Amino acid sequence: MNHPVRRAAAVLIAALTLLLSSCSARLVNLTYADGQMINKAKHLAYNAAPLNYEPASVGEEFAYYGKADIVLYEIVGLDPKEWLTEAYSGTATTVFYNEKITLPTLSEMNPSKVFVCINEEITHAISTVEDPDIIGKLVDLFENGEYAEWPLVGSIKTYELKFWSEKEYPYIYFNLTYGEFPEGKFLYDRTTKRSVMIGDLLDGYVW
Repeated sequence: MNHPVRRAAAVLIAALTLLLSSCSARLVNLTYADGQMINKAKHLAYNAAPLNYEPASVGEEFAYYGKADIVLYEIVGLDPKEWLTEAYSGTATTVFYNEKITLPTLSEMNPSKVFVCINEEITHAISTVEDPDIIGKLVDLFENGEYAEWPLVGSIKTYELKFWSEKEYPYIYFNLTYGEFPEGKFLYDRTTKRSVMIGDLLDGYVW
């Protein structure tokens, strides 16, 4: 009674295995060495970017890291020999960049918009900051403002801020966290742990 079912299951598993094998075969195979994802034959070497950097749009599959069974994707608009990304998972998405590239700082990106976002099952923006004076003050405070310790408890609200540059870097975001606490309102960098107070700059954009 069960033999046809077993045969059908075996055929299905074999077909899926063949499909996965053919998919990985057409991708650039990467290995991991000395802190980089590499393919020596194709002269490719990628570093993992800090979590500040996020793809604006994920494209086609490009590479495969077999040891961890990870597929890496193109970032739409960028050369995959220079930039790759994991499957999109919000601010936890890891971007990879060619070792010859120097990542831009926030001010070097010259952001023209800031998307104020909620991270849930789907990341979505509740508002967009387009005022160049506000954006400039946020950037200046983050890079040059006095350090203020990020409170560990008592948050009233938190949002993810995605800084975006229409001209210089339209294909990636630079992420910072906004937090409002009884102690004040802060910008926070999850990578460097840098935190600064920003006063009421975003009062018209968060609620």
